[in-house]
Amino acid sequence: MTGTIIDIKRFTLHDGPGIRSTLFLKGCGLRCTWCQNPEGLDPSLRLFHIPKECIRCGRCEASCPEGAIRRSEHADPFVRIDRDRCTRCGRCVATCPTNALSFDGSAVSAAEAADTLLRDAEFYRQSGGGVTISGGDPLVQHEFALQVLGLCRNAGVHTAIETCLFGDWEIVQRFIPLTDLFIVDLKIADRAEHERHTGRPNPLILENYARLARARAHLLTRLPLVPGVTATEENLVALARLIREKNPGGRVELVNFNPLAVAKYALMERSTEPFAGMVPLAAAEVAAFHALFEAEGLVVVRDHERETAGR
Repeated sequence: MTGTIIDIKRFTLHDGPGIRSTLFLKGCGLRCTWCQNPEGLDPSLRLFHIPKECIRCGRCEASCPEGAIRRSEHADPFVRIDRDRCTRCGRCVATCPTNALSFDGSAVSAAEAADTLLRDAEFYRQSGGGVTISGGDPLVQHEFALQVLGLCRNAGVHTAIETCLFGDWEIVQRFIPLTDLFIVDLKIADRAEHERHTGRPNPLILENYARLARARAHLLTRLPLVPGVTATEENLVALARLIREKNPGGRVELVNFNPLAVAKYALMERSTEPFAGMVPLAAAEVAAFHALFEAEGLVVVRDHERETAGR
């Protein structure tokens, strides 16, 4: 089976316990306004253009059979891509001499993905690590993700997935026997606000979360601290109470906002306006939110404690 992936990162330390390799799949059921991996939203491959690498040779335009690429002699960027006409055949990428054009991912088989993930199996065993499937979201390409997980489990490797849980329970429950740790991203407690900022309501997500907890799956609940959106006292108090109700004593990790994704939006010719004025929270603010979750009887996982999560 073949899937589309963003990348495979080896020797990661923030996607579960120990030393890990993380497979980032393309495709996500949500459309969060602050998405850190916008190249992972669409399961299909998309063309990236890096203007600063372009030498204006025109080879890409000449190679495109659909006429989807045009040069702009007197304005930037020099290369203009008609994405409605682009079939992602790859001819422009192959002919570009400077890698100014590239795809935002690649197509690989489950066996190829597992082979790469298992290259560092000895490091996983020594550190208590393993492999993580993230994204995007593994639920979108679930058949591919399940096949990769099965190959890794057969090799005796610890497995984890990172998911927003926006998917049918019939899909989610198929991951339980193959997944040692579910890293679940919860965003916003209020249904209307969740739909406004992610494009989807949250009842399905919360029901899947409750079902996983009842199934005694190992859970690490991860919450992004997005200034003015998720990182408000009202929202975090509500989330803390939801988690306490559905997963009493559960482990929670708060992830501070990272502005580095803005560069990806520029590459994809998408607006960076949603990030205007956003900066990471100060350490004191994060500490105050940690205390808020601990007051609800939840276990806050900090950076130096992550290696114990899921064991």
